[in-house]
Amino acid sequence: MRTSPRTTRPAHARKGSALLVVLWVSLVAGLILLGVQKSLGTNLATSRGELAAVQAHWLARAGVETAIAVLTDDDAGSDGAWDEWYDNPDAFQEIELPGGMFSVTAPRGHLGDAGAVRYGLIDQSGLLNLNVADEAGLKALDLLDGPQIDAILDWRDNDNTPRAGGAEGMYYERLALPYTIRNGPFQTVRELLLVRGIGPGTFAGEDADMDGLLDANENDLSASPPDDNGDGRLDAGLGGLATVWSYELNRDAFGNKRTDFNQADKKTLMEQFNFSDGLASAIAESGGSGGGKSPGDAKGGKGSNRFSSLADLLKVKAKGPARGEDEGKVNQIDLKWLAANLDRITLTDQDRLPGRINVNTASPAVLGSLPKMDRKAVDAICRRQNAGEGPFTSVGELLTAGVLTDEQFKALAERVGVRGSVFEIRSSGMTRWGVRRQIVAVVDRAAEPVTILYWHQSD
Repeated sequence: MRTSPRTTRPAHARKGSALLVVLWVSLVAGLILLGVQKSLGTNLATSRGELAAVQAHWLARAGVETAIAVLTDDDAGSDGAWDEWYDNPDAFQEIELPGGMFSVTAPRGHLGDAGAVRYGLIDQSGLLNLNVADEAGLKALDLLDGPQIDAILDWRDNDNTPRAGGAEGMYYERLALPYTIRNGPFQTVRELLLVRGIGPGTFAGEDADMDGLLDANENDLSASPPDDNGDGRLDAGLGGLATVWSYELNRDAFGNKRTDFNQADKKTLMEQFNFSDGLASAIAESGGSGGGKSPGDAKGGKGSNRFSSLADLLKVKAKGPARGEDEGKVNQIDLKWLAANLDRITLTDQDRLPGRINVNTASPAVLGSLPKMDRKAVDAICRRQNAGEGPFTSVGELLTAGVLTDEQFKALAERVGVRGSVFEIRSSGMTRWGVRRQIVAVVDRAAEPVTILYWHQSD
């Protein structure tokens, strides 16, 4: 049994039983198979083929249900390589059921042999969110040229003015086979293939079948498609590094709503954070509740959101000198205090914060897309991902553990996280006759109930 520092996951995490789920799915599958067998009894060969296909599908479905049960049983306050959903052969490797078996697999990626699998799920927060990534982040992936980046940004924005190297609706409407530009958030990652300049090579890289594994034909130079560099490593394309679903709940590790410093009043700040009267007054008057003024906002007023970043809190000075009753209270916010309390505070009342990258599961390429991130910090984070001491349990630990410098921490504090909400499940079912079916599902664990965001099943 693996152990790691754990805290309680939000109350929405419902306790599930993987065994009961699998038994239920098997029962349903059995009833369906019985009906199919009766309806197709006139042609034995066809019946067996149809029965095997249906059975393989429901074996794969049992894998999906098991994965959801494991996810909802997970009560850790952080998500990483130590969790049961990440690499769990006992739950996901060739699990025998009546009529066959299922496996739930994921690429091992940078934490192991590129040609090997792990038996677990894929955290979407370990990928770069196409709907949040800015020009600098896309450029840092070192996969795209300027026109490709411009075309991606044009595809998702809501105007019809093309960037210098981009393309708006008029370009797509004049194609031989025209279609309409999205002019809004990407709905799936594969939508990238509709964007001007994003071809299969850019999208898939060396991973021609997009399975995240280094196959023989993806490591043989130009002997067989695709062309690759034969270096024994899988160079993923943009499709293997990106997502459109990732987000972090605007809550702490215990499921409590974070305190919005742009809305909190003095009393709340003093009670929850042990602030002195002077510091609480200064923050309340600077933030939304106290009528502070935003830069460029001459009127100020409630909701003006003076603080545009958490680093702005470091500039706040307590009103007036400290008094006797302030002894033992916080009278100045410094970086150490911010790191220790980061998970409890926010500057927005949004319930979901899209695109935050989980430092416990992100690849070096995705980590490198973050602002002010350098190779030293990326290497330190990746070593920690696979170390025996367990995952980062808070973003503040990146500073206190010496992984990030002060300037890096201030730049990244609101761009990264340590938890995941959305996960990809790749489940394959195989009958005793060797018939296979696969289901790829993307599920939102933080939703009530668990919500399926994407579903694709093989024929």
